[in-house]
Amino acid sequence: MIIDAVLIVIFAIIGVASHDGNLGISNIARVAIPFLLPYLFLAAAIKPTELINNIFPAGLALWLITVVLGPILRSMLFSDTSALAFILVAAGVLAVFILGRRSISTLLTRQRKTA
Repeated sequence: MIIDAVLIVIFAIIGVASHDGNLGISNIARVAIPFLLPYLFLAAAIKPTELINNIFPAGLALWLITVVLGPILRSMLFSDTSALAFILVAAGVLAVFILGRRSISTLLTRQRKTA
């Protein structure tokens, strides 16, 4: 869960930096918090053994809920709008981070078991 949370913060840092934004804590938080809240809430409800490497259904649910609720919370909490391009980029980057991390973890776990 901590790794995914860090990856969501990295997503926010990359986003702010790519738009020549100030990398201050408040700017990063404005992007990260709306995505962290739904992720952390759902992750807390998932069994730790399913959270670590499980791509389906846990990883997919985490990614989907985070991507859907992130822009909504961004609007509600910070009155920031989310253009379709932002939502699509967020969906892609978070898919790579959340689902990709699980894919790598699964492969490494399988390699250790066969070694």
